[in-house]
Amino acid sequence: MVDTPETQPAKRGRPAKVKPVDDTMAAIAVKAEPLKTAATEKAAAAETAAKSLSDQIAPIKEQAEKAAKAAAEKLNAVDWKAHIDPIKEQAGKTAKSAAGIAKDKTGTAMQNLSKLIADTAGTVDAKLGPQYGDYARQAAEQVAGAANSLDSKDVDALMAEARDFVRKSPAVAIGAAAVVGFVLMRLAKGSDDKA
Repeated sequence: MVDTPETQPAKRGRPAKVKPVDDTMAAIAVKAEPLKTAATEKAAAAETAAKSLSDQIAPIKEQAEKAAKAAAEKLNAVDWKAHIDPIKEQAGKTAKSAAGIAKDKTGTAMQNLSKLIADTAGTVDAKLGPQYGDYARQAAEQVAGAANSLDSKDVDALMAEARDFVRKSPAVAIGAAAVVGFVLMRLAKGSDDKA
């Protein structure tokens, strides 16, 4: 191993005077005291303002809670069923009345259609032959039979039959409803054009 010479510490000028730590801390504390006092005063003012605001809000909050409780009690005290049942009953009567009127009008229209087909059966005989005239008379009888069947039943029986039909064949019912809706739309559109 090789010996290396030791280096001598470098000489420095005069050592600086170092203030004692206690004196420095005391100076900082003296300078921070006004800041601490100002922050404490601001915090106290904010706390006082918050208390004042809280004191103002408390009665309003209490009134709102009382009003909400009173409203809830009034809602619970109302017998909603007693109010709804008469309206439901009236709506049922109105619907049944409208269905009865529609049934009567439909029956009359079907009777008129039956008469029209029967009246034109003679013309069909003359122009197309007696075989087609017989078809027209059979159609007239079928329409007249349906009209008589419709007239003989009350609205409740018709509704029950309609429900049964829809349960048994929903696809046909949807198709029939679509066709009827289309026809009604065309009729309504035609009447709007004339007005």
